[in-house]
Amino acid sequence: MSMMKTSKGDGQVKRKTRYVLLGLLQEEELSGYELKQIIDRRMIFFWQESYGQIYPELKLLQEEGLIEEVVPEETTSKREKTRYRITQAGMQCIKEWLAKENEKDTARSEFLLKLYMSQNSDQEVMRGHITNFMKQAEKQLEFFQQCHSQLTNCLEVHENHRQIVDVLNLGIGQQKLYIAWCKELLSRE
Repeated sequence: MSMMKTSKGDGQVKRKTRYVLLGLLQEEELSGYELKQIIDRRMIFFWQESYGQIYPELKLLQEEGLIEEVVPEETTSKREKTRYRITQAGMQCIKEWLAKENEKDTARSEFLLKLYMSQNSDQEVMRGHITNFMKQAEKQLEFFQQCHSQLTNCLEVHENHRQIVDVLNLGIGQQKLYIAWCKELLSRE
């Protein structure tokens, strides 16, 4: 069964990518590259998007009048970044989506899948996977803690900082849990 919904009347498939982009564009004007960087840094523990999803969706959002290009005042190079801003229609779209009931959340982890099925594998290879997973969690934890510290010092700068801190708290807890769990697995003989 597909998790995608069809929009009313036009038969177009609505993807969650649009809501990620609209939500981030509520904060500030951004380019496609900047949107990808924010998703990869701030949301990595619960959301991923590829450039192949972002750029076509930006085009659709623009065609639907939910976002618009921001024309730079002065062009300093031939390849000036195209930036986007949300429109009133885009603000209404995100507001309506926020009010809808959530679909079932899903998670995918190749590492956990391998660990789950590793009964006949080389245990040193699996220990290497566990060690790498723990190192990734430690790196992510450090980044989340830096973001948390910066945002808690300026909660009033943007109206969404408090919500970002709330989500970061979950990410911090999740990374700490992953690290402790990996250490427990690695301590087994």
